[in-house]
Amino acid sequence: MSELVQFVVLQRSEKWVVKSRELERAFVDRRKAIHCAVELANESGKNGKPALVLAGSRRHEFAPVWTFGKDPYPLARSVSHRLAKMDRPKIDRSTRRAG
Repeated sequence: MSELVQFVVLQRSEKWVVKSRELERAFVDRRKAIHCAVELANESGKNGKPALVLAGSRRHEFAPVWTFGKDPYPLARSVSHRLAKMDRPKIDRSTRRAG
């Protein structure tokens, strides 16, 4: 079996980023980033490259949120909202630099 392609959702400053190999896409909210990552992972799986979506947490750990061939596609709206709310990292606005 081939190695799983990983699509990682993480927060950078005030944006959410989906990363996988050379791919990087930015979003304004976590739900949209997760939705995009799942779409990309599903396409990868359909093209013979099984994929996994991982999302970052407050503890700087990454947990799997969707796996091709295991989890339903497309995501139900309720699942998408639940995933977006899971253990979100908080932005520490007190350390922001003046621009």
